[in-house]
Amino acid sequence: MRSRAHFQSHPLHPMLVAFPIGLWVFSFVFDLLGRMSGNGLLWAAGFYCVVAGCVMAALAAIPGVIDLFLAVPPSSSARQRGYIHGLLNSTALLLFIAIAIRRGGSAAMPDNLSLFLSAIGVLGIAISGWLGGTLVYRNQIGVDHRYAGAGQFKERTIDSWQRPAAHLSELADGQMMLVKIAGERVVLARCRDGMFAFSDHCTHKGGPLSDGALVGCMVQCPWHGSQFDVATGRVVAGPAQQKIETYTTDVRNGEVYIIRSKGEIKKVA
Repeated sequence: MRSRAHFQSHPLHPMLVAFPIGLWVFSFVFDLLGRMSGNGLLWAAGFYCVVAGCVMAALAAIPGVIDLFLAVPPSSSARQRGYIHGLLNSTALLLFIAIAIRRGGSAAMPDNLSLFLSAIGVLGIAISGWLGGTLVYRNQIGVDHRYAGAGQFKERTIDSWQRPAAHLSELADGQMMLVKIAGERVVLARCRDGMFAFSDHCTHKGGPLSDGALVGCMVQCPWHGSQFDVATGRVVAGPAQQKIETYTTDVRNGEVYIIRSKGEIKKVA
């Protein structure tokens, strides 16, 4: 899913997290070398790196929280992974703030407890970074991947099932639109057999089907490649084992309506 906190389509969180990671790692290195050599300039540099890392971590957290709740699909393995990632980052931030307060200034030599806490913090951000990499490279959070003919990613929010979800002209064959209706995420897709609607939630790990590929009248999940028939919701290819939920569609004067009751979908031209 594309990042919701971005600058000219470039996600902000991955750009900002490099600063606290680098600063906190170097703070530990400077403190350790300064303690071993008795060089006050090194542990002073370590203190300033701790403080700067805390500031940048707080800034990086803002787009991270935005993407966690607006880009990561709800009720998915990625959302759970994102919670752990955020918890580790928050814990590391509080830990390094405590280290800075304990030392009190750049002139104070880091004691054994400060070095120990710093080592724990560095280990924590290493684990958190691994989880963050999994969110990007496996769950493709912040990745904007378009396939041939997919067109620009389309998304719409409507407050009632009685309102039209889209106009027929908005979707060509092979294109999809994510429609958020009263808190539910529904995908509207057009293929050679007509206009269909189905749940955005992959039954395997909760991947966003709206961000996948529509091949013929089958949708493929972008996370693990499960394929589903958009007309019936049946599993065409695993690893998913359960069918996805489908919705009835109705076209009135060129406007496409999604019917609240789930079940077999009415085909339209």
